[in-house]
Amino acid sequence: MARRLLDVTSMSRSFTSKVSLVASALLAAVGCATPAPIVRLEPRAPNNVVWVAGRAVQVKERAGVRVAAAFERQLGRGLGVRLEIENGTGAPIDVSPDDVTFMTCASRDNTSCVGSWGVVDPEQVLAGLDEQQSRSTAEASNRQSMNTTLVFLSAVGDAAQIASGHADPSTGLNTVAASDAAAADAARAEGVQMSIEDQRELWSNAALRRNTLEPGRGTSGLVFVPVDLKTHYLWVHVRAGGQTFAFGFQQTVRSVAPRV
Repeated sequence: MARRLLDVTSMSRSFTSKVSLVASALLAAVGCATPAPIVRLEPRAPNNVVWVAGRAVQVKERAGVRVAAAFERQLGRGLGVRLEIENGTGAPIDVSPDDVTFMTCASRDNTSCVGSWGVVDPEQVLAGLDEQQSRSTAEASNRQSMNTTLVFLSAVGDAAQIASGHADPSTGLNTVAASDAAAADAARAEGVQMSIEDQRELWSNAALRRNTLEPGRGTSGLVFVPVDLKTHYLWVHVRAGGQTFAFGFQQTVRSVAPRV
């Protein structure tokens, strides 16, 4: 299982790196922003781990079901934990992100652990991306139609001004400006669509989604929990094959100083 984790994590890096590049470009476009803290998760019991490609993998087995968990990376305001689930029983089992919950602890004392929340549902995210793509496509079409009209009207006005002999150094500038605006809107719309497609690729292919595992089969994927800077410990609970597996993580937060 540890060897498979190496293969699947290399796939997820290509998905998440593209999303990170798009996010960085969007942040640069809106101006200066305070760097977000870097959050990492480490196994709470580091002695009981197997290292795979720099990742500390926790593996647990019970009643024929094996589950592995490892922190993958921070993605914006979410923390990605890779899970692998293998069915070693004699009957099919269902696995789903609905069966993964997390609990946060404000201190080293387990009595501070509160709540039991579900991880981010990839199906809801994908549905939201579909709606976002539909709206952005309609908005881009409306802007393109308006800018095309402005280009035509400006060009007709320029032609009439030249034909009447009243052309001056400013003749044609409105047409150029309208054409530039249309090109800018087209580029902006393309960037939005690329961002949506990159996110869709992540949530479709890298995230853990519902699967029925036949005996001897396994699946893997990322689950995401929201960042809470006040968390000291984080527990991830995975239900599979009638069993519950608990994985403890210690959270570290590192502030990033802005460039001077």
